[in-house]
Amino acid sequence: MNRSTPAGGWSAWLAIARRDLLEFIRDRRALFITLVMPMLMYPLLALSSTLGVRTAVLELERRETLPRLVFAFSGADAEAFAIRLECLANGPEGPPDGWPREVLSRVVDPQEAISLIDEGAADVWIDMPRASMATLDGTDTLPVDVRLSTVRPPDRRVRQGTLDVLRDLADATRLRRLQRAGLPETLLEPLRVRFMGDAPQTSVTAVREMMPMAVAAVLVLLSLLTATGAFYPAIDAIAGEKERGTIETLLIAPCSTFDIVTGKFGAVFVVTLATLVANGLSIALTATVLRRFLPAGVLSGMPVGDLLALVGLTLAAYVGLASVAAALCLTVTAASKSAKEAQNTLTPVVMLIAALSGSALLPGSEQRIWLPAVPFAGQVAVAKSMLATFFGTTPADGGAVESVDFTIGLAVSVASSGFFTWLLLLVTSSLVANEEILFRGPDAATRGFRRPPRRERPSLGQGIALIVLGLASLWYAQGLAPASFVPALIVQQAVAVVAPLVVMAWWQRTSLRSTLSLSQPADTPVGWAAMLAGPALVGSGLFVVGAAAALAVWGGTPSPEAKQFAAQIVRLIQGGPPIIPILILAVMPAVCEEVFFRGWVLSAFAGTRPRGRRAILAVVAQAAAFAAFHLLPERMPQTFALGLVAGWITLVTGSLLPAIIAHIAHNATPVLLVMAASPESLDTASGGSFLPPWAVAAAVASLLVGGWLITTFRRHRTEDQAWTPAALDDVPQP
Repeated sequence: MNRSTPAGGWSAWLAIARRDLLEFIRDRRALFITLVMPMLMYPLLALSSTLGVRTAVLELERRETLPRLVFAFSGADAEAFAIRLECLANGPEGPPDGWPREVLSRVVDPQEAISLIDEGAADVWIDMPRASMATLDGTDTLPVDVRLSTVRPPDRRVRQGTLDVLRDLADATRLRRLQRAGLPETLLEPLRVRFMGDAPQTSVTAVREMMPMAVAAVLVLLSLLTATGAFYPAIDAIAGEKERGTIETLLIAPCSTFDIVTGKFGAVFVVTLATLVANGLSIALTATVLRRFLPAGVLSGMPVGDLLALVGLTLAAYVGLASVAAALCLTVTAASKSAKEAQNTLTPVVMLIAALSGSALLPGSEQRIWLPAVPFAGQVAVAKSMLATFFGTTPADGGAVESVDFTIGLAVSVASSGFFTWLLLLVTSSLVANEEILFRGPDAATRGFRRPPRRERPSLGQGIALIVLGLASLWYAQGLAPASFVPALIVQQAVAVVAPLVVMAWWQRTSLRSTLSLSQPADTPVGWAAMLAGPALVGSGLFVVGAAAALAVWGGTPSPEAKQFAAQIVRLIQGGPPIIPILILAVMPAVCEEVFFRGWVLSAFAGTRPRGRRAILAVVAQAAAFAAFHLLPERMPQTFALGLVAGWITLVTGSLLPAIIAHIAHNATPVLLVMAASPESLDTASGGSFLPPWAVAAAVASLLVGGWLITTFRRHRTEDQAWTPAALDDVPQP
């Protein structure tokens, strides 16, 4: 919708935010559920969890120590053996270490002994026939048969306690034999071990060591509850406006769509921050109460002030999470026709937030320097790094963990949150301004299983649907793929890329020629040569520059997964004809993935005539999805850069072929380098942390020359054709 005199800025943002906040506050039910309900739920949840922990500690203590062990002795020498055992238990230094707190003996006949152990009046039964004590005091070995109950369930503590008692009795008998022989007691003690400064771990210590992980789980819960605080205001901000029929009036206001979306974001963000503060205060107050319910010593040395400071720093780290959550909920609800549809659409958002937040709790996540930049996971990771310092936790082996500094992680998290918030607001602005989404018919959301009508290109929702379908297929393909590298790669491409694209294209009935940009990139032989050489130079140069940047960042120490992946590629390249790795590693992924991302996804995100902000968003969004498909974190930055370049090439040339060539050249470059290298040079390169300067300079020159060829010899199109090159030159300011 065009506005002749837009008057946006802070005044418009504040006015719209104030308007939406008043609308939300008037809804007392939503206000109660968003702000008050969490403060009521935390104490109940925390109390039940704490009581469970306390019960578990008491149960551990009960299981660790056996309070009493009752022996039932029978036979002619039973009484003498019981006296010997009683003398050992009542010695001058008391019972030996490791014994139950009370050891009792009963001398009975065999039939009574069986009844006693079956009824639980005795724990074990030992028969001591005549001459048993003579054997014990002599030089022979006395066999002892210990009988347990065959009726009651076995108790590990009874077996262990019986062994401890009889071993100590055997040691005492051994010393008596040495004394009779006139030998020193040290004859049987050639080595004595003492542990200096170590105390045995108690159940309280074990619970204290589990506290950081328990509090980290609370951080994940906090991220979920904070995000849910944005649900109701986001639904009312856009979907509610559509139901009330006031969105059209708001859109004709003298300000840009971006200003309207930013104002609504301000209102949703304020409510989300209020939810965060309410949850944080509830956690802090609940923690002070829990100190009285947890076993003594679990929270010793943790003053209330430190707990409150930890909560305050966590809230500061979670401000970025609240921002991204508010923007994400606005984006999702902007594509919904009604509040009911928005609620259903936001349900998968909860699962996404839970998955991202929970990934920060995985072992080794503290060593991922890129993790603070991931939405939701980054805030949990930053708060978790504070917990490690607060609780003084160290690795099990005593070594140091190389983790990202808290201040650096917080700065990266804040910057990443600002970027993703801005990006989501741009997407929301595009959705709100899209008349096809804004004014859908009443049956648009209830079409059921009827195929949609034919259209020139896929819609934005259809592009997102293909990404979701592809990611889900990629996940399940991990279990279906065979163990061998080449068949696994083929299965993944077929299941996660080709199959979802074929299904979506058949169901949506779009024009494949227009959607996949199946057109000529040039009209003349010179243009064709430039369209072949330029993308090839760009793709090859991009790989070298990306490899140099990766080596500089990772320092030549990739993850074990990345090393295994590289080793599989090297074995494939060196184990057969050269054409096989070229086809498997370069041609096949390039064709499949370019049709998927730079074909369908980019076409859906960019629309018929991409201009300015939407063209940039389309390129960035499809590149981000392309990077997410490459599961290794080390590969994601370079694949993201390749997605940006391939998307730019597709928009500029109006054809998918140059992007495919660039992708093939990008993937074929390492294959050709490995083929040309000797095994000795490969070993040397694998331990290096940088590339020669001349190689990086040649790669940069290749990028510049290739980009010049593409922009100079591209096929010029008229304004009414699909991919307009001038669109990238028209970038209005938000």
